[in-house]
Amino acid sequence: MRAGAFVPLALLVVGAVLVGAAVAAGGASLAIVVVVPVVSGRSLEFVAGVLLLIAGLFTLPLALAPVEERDGSELADDAGSASGGSGGLVLIGPVPIFFGRWKSVSFRTRLVAAVVGALVLVGAVAVFVLVRG
Repeated sequence: MRAGAFVPLALLVVGAVLVGAAVAAGGASLAIVVVVPVVSGRSLEFVAGVLLLIAGLFTLPLALAPVEERDGSELADDAGSASGGSGGLVLIGPVPIFFGRWKSVSFRTRLVAAVVGALVLVGAVAVFVLVRG
């Protein structure tokens, strides 16, 4: 795994901690609309947390992208072919939906995406219950 692959996960964790701290300190408020947690606030801590969460979400595909090992012989074969494409991941709660070139990711990657989605969802509900309770 690449060393930079942990950056998106670190951004998500630090962002979630900052948003949770802002809610706990009273700098933000939390509500659940249907099943989606909604957080609003004006404190600097809250804004920094939201910006880190957004940066983490946008860079998450970089952390989950498969690393392809190549040797010199394959480069000559691929030079003539322009194989492009794109793919991505949409996390709806704990359900990861892969599309494009990412449809063929490994079971381990799918499992990690599902676990991260479930932890984020459970964490959001737990924060809501702790703040409101």
